[in-house]
Amino acid sequence: MKVDYFFINEAEDKISGPNIESNKKVKKIFSVEEIKVLIEEPDVLLFVNKHDNLLEPIFKEELLRKWDKEFASNINTNDYGSVDDYENGYFYYIDVWKMGENAKIVVFSLQH
Repeated sequence: MKVDYFFINEAEDKISGPNIESNKKVKKIFSVEEIKVLIEEPDVLLFVNKHDNLLEPIFKEELLRKWDKEFASNINTNDYGSVDDYENGYFYYIDVWKMGENAKIVVFSLQH
């Protein structure tokens, strides 16, 4: 069984993995509403970063199904944060990379 791995290359500030074209990190803090719009776009790759720089793909349908309960209220829109500020004891930082003309990569980095 072949397993595909995706990583954040911190030295270059890029995403690396199969079928990932050249990409550039978007230097912006997104609001929760902007993030929701991003994940609903047709050309978007979605990942959850649970440990170090290893990214786990997440299907758009799954993320949208879990949006209200697990994601929307646990997104940190600041450059800093504490899990103590979140009822569930965890939160996500959001990073976005632009890939090509319209395609984007959205990474939810779990902090717990």
